[in-house]
Amino acid sequence: MPVTEIALLRLNKEVLLLSTKAGLVGAQEAQSRHSNYQVHLLREIEDPACIYLLGGWESIEEHMNDWIPSETNQTLLQKLRGDLEVKWMFHLDIEPSTSQIPLDAPILAICRYFVDPKNKAEFDSVLKAAVPHLGAYTALFTHDGGWRIDKEGDDDEYVHFSGWNEVKDHVGFGESEGLKEFGKIKGLVKGVEIRHVRSEKWL
Repeated sequence: MPVTEIALLRLNKEVLLLSTKAGLVGAQEAQSRHSNYQVHLLREIEDPACIYLLGGWESIEEHMNDWIPSETNQTLLQKLRGDLEVKWMFHLDIEPSTSQIPLDAPILAICRYFVDPKNKAEFDSVLKAAVPHLGAYTALFTHDGGWRIDKEGDDDEYVHFSGWNEVKDHVGFGESEGLKEFGKIKGLVKGVEIRHVRSEKWL
């Protein structure tokens, strides 16, 4: 089953060196060739030391059993080992070839919802009713989301992506009428983590 990979890389140095940028681009290009899905690197606005990787795979097995231990990947990781670390990585049930993640938006909001399994069905129902309000508000940009497949612990996790012109526009949605429907999700989650990222010229 095709899946979307999301990973968080954290820089160990305040300044992003040219050699680190070159290493990231090299890894991005190598993974894209191997998986046949474009890999995207996005830098967090709240904490610029954080870099998010988004990519696709035909299956989790291809990623974990073929790419991860491959000589190419291990060599690339070794070159970057002193510059950054992989904080976490997991897969979402988003079909990468038909994904509506708005990677063309100036700002991409990544919202992680941590859900008790007993609330998962109701969360899905409320989300389905609320998403059109978000879609109407973001109009210019698409949005998409999916459940984490390889979860850790007891909680389920849903990750939602939405596009914005500026961070303040996302904040503005929080004060809009549309949030009344979307806000119903709050009572069904154990926690929410929201980050904003954007693409930048790496070289």
